[in-house]
Amino acid sequence: MEGVDEVGRLLFGRPCRLRVALWIHARGGRRFYQSEPPPEVIPQSAAGTELRRFVHLGMLTEHRESGSRRVYYEITTSPLWTIVIAAARVVPT
Repeated sequence: MEGVDEVGRLLFGRPCRLRVALWIHARGGRRFYQSEPPPEVIPQSAAGTELRRFVHLGMLTEHRESGSRRVYYEITTSPLWTIVIAAARVVPT
């Protein structure tokens, strides 16, 4: 079986998409802010773009608090997360 980066690249277009989705799912639904994913999961330069992609897909909701520059995200109940759960079972991380 291919590793998470290769499956991410082949299935999702960029290795970091699967890696960040697995990181988000492993958090157990806890809210997080845009710069929180560690660099070994996703480079900070790509985090905003990829997280907005998940928002567009309905997998995350985005929250901006007034007076703060931080952007927060929360996982949704999108059925697309079942793909991530299945990937977590079959790819070594």
